[in-house]
Amino acid sequence: MNITVNVEMTPEELRRVMGLPDVQEFNREVMAQMLKKMQDGVEGFDPMAFFKPGVAGNADVFKQWMDIFGKFGGTKS
Repeated sequence: MNITVNVEMTPEELRRVMGLPDVQEFNREVMAQMLKKMQDGVEGFDPMAFFKPGVAGNADVFKQWMDIFGKFGGTKS
């Protein structure tokens, strides 16, 4: 027997259901600071260097998130 349940919710509602923090204000502040540094031409500021630690070598973290969402959505990995 298969039972399907469809739930419609906004990204905000999903964030709350999963217990994730609201980081919108933090993201706005980080982006504003990066933009200001880029506009001011701060010497040595490399925006790509800011993102490299969060991207490089994190394929395993991405796979873990996909596994979590797969289980949450009822699919098998």
